[in-house]
Amino acid sequence: MEKYTYEIRNIDCAQCAKHLETSIAKIKGFNNVSYNFATMKLTFETDRTDDFYPELKRAVYRTEPDAEIIHDNANPTHKQNTFNIDIVIFILGAIIGFIGLYVPMPTLAGIILVAIGMCMLLYKTAYRAGVQLLKNKTIGENFLITIAVLGAFGLGLFNTIVEENFATLGEGIDESLMVIILYNIGKMLESSVLRKSRKNIRALMEVQPDFAMLVHGDHEHKVHPQDVAVGSLIKVRPGERVPLNGIVKSGSASVDTSHITGESVPIAMSKGSKILSGTILLDGILEIETTNVYKDSAVSRIMNLIDNANDKKSKTETIINKFAKWYTLAVISLAIIVFIVFLCMNRPITDGIYYALILLFISCPCAFAISVPLAYFSALGKASKNGILIKGSNYLDVAAKLKHIVFDKTGTLTTGNFVVKDVVSLDKKYSTQDILKLAALGEQNSIHPIARAILHKAHSIKLEPVENFVENSGTGVSYTYKGDVIFVGNVTRDSTEEFTSVKVMINEKIVGKILLADSLKESSVEVCQYLKQQNIKLSMLSGDNAKVTAHVADILGIDDYKSGLTPEEKYSILEDYLKNKNPNDNVAFVGDGINDAPSLSRADLGISMGLSGSPATVEASDIVVVDDNPAKIKDLHKLSKFTRAIVWENIIFAITTKILIIILELCGVLAASGMEMIIAVIGDVGVTLLAILNSLRIFYYNYGRKKQEKLTEQEELA
Repeated sequence: MEKYTYEIRNIDCAQCAKHLETSIAKIKGFNNVSYNFATMKLTFETDRTDDFYPELKRAVYRTEPDAEIIHDNANPTHKQNTFNIDIVIFILGAIIGFIGLYVPMPTLAGIILVAIGMCMLLYKTAYRAGVQLLKNKTIGENFLITIAVLGAFGLGLFNTIVEENFATLGEGIDESLMVIILYNIGKMLESSVLRKSRKNIRALMEVQPDFAMLVHGDHEHKVHPQDVAVGSLIKVRPGERVPLNGIVKSGSASVDTSHITGESVPIAMSKGSKILSGTILLDGILEIETTNVYKDSAVSRIMNLIDNANDKKSKTETIINKFAKWYTLAVISLAIIVFIVFLCMNRPITDGIYYALILLFISCPCAFAISVPLAYFSALGKASKNGILIKGSNYLDVAAKLKHIVFDKTGTLTTGNFVVKDVVSLDKKYSTQDILKLAALGEQNSIHPIARAILHKAHSIKLEPVENFVENSGTGVSYTYKGDVIFVGNVTRDSTEEFTSVKVMINEKIVGKILLADSLKESSVEVCQYLKQQNIKLSMLSGDNAKVTAHVADILGIDDYKSGLTPEEKYSILEDYLKNKNPNDNVAFVGDGINDAPSLSRADLGISMGLSGSPATVEASDIVVVDDNPAKIKDLHKLSKFTRAIVWENIIFAITTKILIIILELCGVLAASGMEMIIAVIGDVGVTLLAILNSLRIFYYNYGRKKQEKLTEQEELA
């Protein structure tokens, strides 16, 4: 069974996406059909060998007439810019309708112009309502809007013909035009927000390289990155993207890693440097030995994450979707009851229709049916732009209610890279500078992490060539320098147990040692301080020894920590945390290594520090921090809480406003004002627009950074 992927554009609501997915799933022989609303990717599997593309197109266009299908980066089947066409049709329809309403002319001509304008404004909504009703057996906002607008127009036409005798346009025609104009404005605004979110998410997809230049001796061959094996030698030139993860074997260059890590400053790469796929060479030429196949490269893992993102809906969003479905049926039933009551009271039939339509206008669920999914989707786009890949909007809700975060240590809160903490001389004949130089002389040809740390410390020391160099795997290196046999190695824990010790020996006598330690990431202290201020409990589980773990925990202010743990022990301790938590509280686990994968899967929220880490870790996690920066956990928590606040603001505001207007209508207050229909329109479309605008605030949320930068500057001046 073969898997196919198509891009289907111009699907601008989550409900429409679901209907599209359902419609395509009904095609004979199509299995595992999935449409990703965020990336606009349709995927399915089939063993059909015939040309099923025409059948697929019919299914798509029956559900969404404005859809645009792209397959294998081919040219779009529709060349027009649908959004621009929608704007043109909207402007023309509104102008024609307003001319019919407000320019002096015969009443019949005015009615015809308003009808033409309404058809231009309503046709898409009415079509979708019909498709949803007939094809998907659902009644949604499109259906409510359609019957309310047509009902109001029909009522106005009836009043014009029967009661007004063509003297003026009957009440209801102007309201119907205003409703559909406001509704279209809301939908276009929603589409604009979705395009911006998708642009943020798709920006990460632009890092995918097109080719790899494979080197065989003196020959070079351009191949697809998927065809390059581990250990192959590839060449990358200025302006090209690195196709696969690897280690630089020769050359030096500055590289742009902003698409991968978010780091805006170019990074220097030279022999021995690890380099990630997707980074761009700004100058120089590099020969790189590949360390991963394409599917395990940084770019490939980003692509997989994006393709899987947004497939899961948040709990609140699901509740709203279900609520809107039953709410719509209840509103229609209530409108019918109002109409029947008016008939039983011997009121004119037009009054019954009028007040039933008012109820439909007031009660339309557009405000929460549009604004709630929009808020979550905006947050996913905002997070993606900030280098935080969230696999589903449900995880935003989980992050907002975190009460306990469990950290792995190495590679998560610490860099996982050694730095020289001290150089110790054990022989008065040799200074610490001499000890450092002897160690660097032995390590100058090694790419071991400890060797790189020593060489970094000795970067200002001139290193001469040495003789009789021998590398003893697992123990160290030996060489001859000025007639003496030098040995550098025997990596052990120092007696303090806080450092890793590298011995320096001359003619089998220990003359000094280099003390190294894993360094904290710059933002680790800041993140832990913030989380503690938010009353979030912090724990640290590490496989490192007790002394080192205690030292790191003390710096970070983490009281609950455990050391010397195996992956199984980490998992068991996390299980205990989960069993003892309150039902409404969530526990997150943050890790980077493959040993963290079980815990990441088990936690309420798994956060991987990650694309430079284990593929299994990225797969097991719910959220991936692209640049391995712990500060993004702070950003994630702030964004999730802000998004949840926006969602509930929209829900409470919409429901409260609608209930208030309905009460005023039932009490006769609106009837006394003579503006029932206008107020009903405001209660629906006006509230929807305000809710959408409120959701837009997520795009401009700055995580409080400007204020923090200001404080930092003041502190520096002080």
